Order: sequence, then structure tokens, then C-alpha cells
Amino acid sequence: MNIPAFQPARLPTNETERLAAVRRTGLMGSANLSRFDIYTRLFRHVAGVPVAYTGLLDEARQYFLSENFTGCLTGASEVARGETLCQHALLDTAPFVVPDLRIHPTFAGHPLVRDDPHWVFWAGFPLVTAEGYILGTICAVDFEPRHLSPEQLELMTGIAADLTLSIQMQTDQQERVASDCAAILSGLKAAGLSGIGAARGFLDLCRGLPVAAPDRAELLTAGLAEAAPQGLTLTAAGNALKSGHGLGPAEYKTRTSVLRDTQMLDAMFELLPEAEA
Repeated sequence: MNIPAFQPARLPTNETERLAAVRRTGLMGSANLSRFDIYTRLFRHVAGVPVAYTGLLDEARQYFLSENFTGCLTGASEVARGETLCQHALLDTAPFVVPDLRIHPTFAGHPLVRDDPHWVFWAGFPLVTAEGYILGTICAVDFEPRHLSPEQLELMTGIAADLTLSIQMQTDQQERVASDCAAILSGLKAAGLSGIGAARGFLDLCRGLPVAAPDRAELLTAGLAEAAPQGLTLTAAGNALKSGHGLGPAEYKTRTSVLRDTQMLDAMFELLPEAEA
């Protein structure tokens, strides 16, 4: 049988904006990614497959955040974008489920299908941001044909959504921290603190920590701190600077997490295989 060669996917229409969203995450090439393993483990169990992985795609590569390839692609941390199946899942926000890759016109000629390890079933679930940009995918793979039930599709879509939410919350937090640090440094400079040591001393004082002697003097001179029997304390100006930059009691906002939905979790665990005796 003449099997057509695998062809790369066309670029998404919003590729420029999508790539910017991927870069914002700061996850491409990063280390210490074990926090994402729970998602591939759940994905593998819900789908009932031996392989699951998740990764982000930029213009050149797919970088794996978590994977359990069980013998295939062992040790791989990334793969060229043009060689991935997942590039085709960037074109639509709906899951891309292929019961049998061997007879699919797009994927039959892919080396992972045609040659060892001979992937047969593949399901790619896009990681879609609130703005509609697809950061990457979370995927399930099997070495034999299979179909997903409506319940499995619902649960796996929920896992993909929660993974995306986790990435976005981390990205937002990183940007807030960077923005807050810049604003704090600007505020301290405007208050008369010129050195990084004095800035560090002010932040230590906000946290109730001791302040080094050289930094104490600059804080006193700037009128941000004053001597008290219990030690150095913030003045009214110092407290205004502290609260004005969010260094006081933290304010928390909550977001809905699919994996914190009790009914969703109950349904998910009902699908997990029973532990072997």
C-alpha cells in the first residue's frame, strides 16, 4: 500500500499572538516540571492508555512539560515542531481524536506510526487560554485502536482545561511579581533610597526582619523608619509606601478549577483501574 508522506500542518491564523502567549508562560526549556505530572497521570488513567504527555509548542519545537512515554522517545525533552502530531491540534480548540493513525490520511506516514514504536491511537487535547490561544496539547497514545466514550472526552477536556488554568495562574503570578518589584523599586527611589541595600532593608523591615546597620541609617534619613524601643519601625510614610505597593496583608482571588469539582473528581476516579493486589 502506498502511504503518503507525513505533511506538516499549516500555521494557525493567530500564530503571532499564540506564540506571544507561549513565550509569556516562561515554560519553554524550563526545569523542575514535576508539578505537571499529575495531569499526565490522570490523563493516562482516564483514557486507559499506556502513554500520555503534555507540551507547549513555539515556532520551532514542542517542549514536554510532562511525559510517560513507556519505552518510546525515552529521555526526550523536546521534538522539532515539524515532526509532531500535535502541530495539527493547534488549528482547532476541539480535541483531535484519531482512533487509528494507520488509516488516517494525515498521520499514516508519520515515523511514529509507520515505524517503531508504531503508535496507533492518538488523542490531542488543546491547552486553550481564556483569550483563545492554544499553548500546546495534552495527549493520550495507545498501540492499538480505541475509541473514547463521551464521559472520557468530558473528563479529559476538564483535565486539559485545568492544566491550562494552572499555567495561566502561574504566568499571571510571575508577571504580578515582576510588576510589583518594579513599582516598589520606583517608589523607594522616589522616597530617597538610592541603593539596593537600602531597598532590601526596607523590604526586610516590612517582613519584620532585622535591618543591617548601613541600611538602617538610610531608612531613617529618608523618613521611612524610626527608632523605637523594640527596634526599627516604619513611619507613617513607610507604612503608606508598604500598603501602597501591596506589601501588607495579601488579597486573594479565586478561580474555578475543574479538578476541584467534587462530582468531576468522583467520576474520574470511578474510571481509574483498581489497584493490583
